Amino acid sequence: MEEMVTRLVLEYAQDAPEGRPLPSALSLRGDLAVDSLSLVSMMVRLGEEFGVLDLEEWGAELEKLQTVGDLVSFGNALRRSQDSKQLTGT
Repeated sequence: MEEMVTRLVLEYAQDAPEGRPLPSALSLRGDLAVDSLSLVSMMVRLGEEFGVLDLEEWGAELEKLQTVGDLVSFGNALRRSQDSKQLTGT
């Protein structure tokens, strides 16, 4: 997940540091200069990756996404959500 998020962040970050993986404490808005629209785009891309196309229920998460680590956690939550839907058949 960390590598996927790193690739995604590097696509959108305006101030991308050298080196990988990105430290989980890096601020998306402050350190990496990711604007709100880019953050929404990253959420949508992660949702598409895990087949979660209706992100309406995840909208409240946008304000919680402050760091690279938060975005990794969000991706993991999407993955768990998709895995549980596959297990229950919904």
